[in-house]
Amino acid sequence: MASPCPPSSGPRIVRRREATPMRSVFRVVENHRESDWTHTIFFDREIESTPGQFMMVWLPRLGEKPFTLSYLNAVTVKKAGAFTEKLAALEPGDEIGLRGPLGQGYPPLKRPALIGGGVGIAELRLLALASEEPSFVLGGRTADEILFYEEFRELGPVHVATEDGALGHKGLVTELLPVEADSYAVCGPERMMAACLPKLPAERTYFAVERYMKCAVGLCGQCTCSGWRVCTDGPIFPASTVAQMDDFGKRRRSKSGRWEAV
Repeated sequence: MASPCPPSSGPRIVRRREATPMRSVFRVVENHRESDWTHTIFFDREIESTPGQFMMVWLPRLGEKPFTLSYLNAVTVKKAGAFTEKLAALEPGDEIGLRGPLGQGYPPLKRPALIGGGVGIAELRLLALASEEPSFVLGGRTADEILFYEEFRELGPVHVATEDGALGHKGLVTELLPVEADSYAVCGPERMMAACLPKLPAERTYFAVERYMKCAVGLCGQCTCSGWRVCTDGPIFPASTVAQMDDFGKRRRSKSGRWEAV
């Protein structure tokens, strides 16, 4: 299915059509435990990429899944199934396959408010390092879910909401919005992001949309969201485009191809 053309308002994300990267073998050099259920897996070499782009991570007998880089040589993973359990258990010396970088990343942002929830916070780290005068609005169920908290505090103001009240405001991250900034980037659970959408200026906001991916090069259609191919048109979309996605915050295709609620 052809993708609708994104609106012209706001800075444009450059859409490149390049040869599909071949899978390469990387060696694990460190497995850093962030919390009981979250680990950062470091590789033996860095990957040149734009913040927001993703890699297809391959494990023997388990296939591939997309992960956004949290470091130029690492991904941060939350244990949530057989694949992520195996990935989070890798040890130094283990080998994995990586394909990428893929997709469209963020444009350059000045004075951005980086809004993250849960493990989506990790995907904002490289963007924070690449941005001028970032601030942070972070949410999680508990304090353990506020990843890179101390590092972010060195980069700019950090506002936190936890559902149990262990750190910062007791409640949801959306209750901290709106905040003043020149631009905005949002990454986290889709229901959280959908709740952020009406609170932020469409012309200066970008969302990281997530869908189940198979080919990751725009051919199979598994990852489409209301006609947009998340793997190639995204995963980073202007809010003005996300507002046109009727499926966003409501439904997505499962691994089997059937519709399921977000």
